[in-house]
Amino acid sequence: MIEIREIKKSYGTHEVLKGVDLICKAGKIQALLGANGAGKTTLINIISGLIKNNGGELFIDGEKISLESYKYRSKVGYVLERPLYLEKLSAREYLIFVSKMYGLPQREYLFRINELLCFFDLPGDNKKYIERYSKGMKSKVSLAAALVHNPKYLILDEPFDGVDFVYIQKISKLFQQMAKNGTTILITSHQYDVIAEMSDMFALLKDGKILFNFNFEELLKVSIEFGNEKNQVKAYLEALMSDNKKNNLSWIE
Repeated sequence: MIEIREIKKSYGTHEVLKGVDLICKAGKIQALLGANGAGKTTLINIISGLIKNNGGELFIDGEKISLESYKYRSKVGYVLERPLYLEKLSAREYLIFVSKMYGLPQREYLFRINELLCFFDLPGDNKKYIERYSKGMKSKVSLAAALVHNPKYLILDEPFDGVDFVYIQKISKLFQQMAKNGTTILITSHQYDVIAEMSDMFALLKDGKILFNFNFEELLKVSIEFGNEKNQVKAYLEALMSDNKKNNLSWIE
């Protein structure tokens, strides 16, 4: 379980997170929704140990986490919004590097890497460096690196950037299977459609706080005013996420 208690983060006088409370239950896929600039990436970076929070507490498996905490990281797989690659390596070389960092036995990581390259349809040879990959291929490399050590937790910040619809569906099914096996997954997005089918819970981050954390049935109930239709939840979330009252351009009728 991931427990976030009153997490705060400011940059100068600008408060990004104003006391975020969220519990990500074991074996569940927790979606974190929010408009661009809502603070999702800031929260993910705090959980990932990349930046320090100004207040509040974070617990993983009951252990209080800080920038100085390292033991828990071997149990977590990360995909960050702006991942850092060793771009002069191929996908295989990079995954070998990551596997060694996690201390995996060679026989085990070589087997896993072969499966991951096949699953994500990534080049199996060393002829093409990551720097020459497309955006979607780079996202797949990040996902493969997050999975190679079979983590107990996945922390994913917009993990499907550039990935085509077919692979989003394929990866979503994999995440659902992992959750059934006990993996806890926290995934951020500003696009409800992308993570709607896979997620168990939906939290909305707005104005620096969690506005709600509902399952799909609860979302249906609170969005009833938008009509009994397939897209009522999406319409409800869009209305909450948008503060911009201007919805058209004067020169386009």
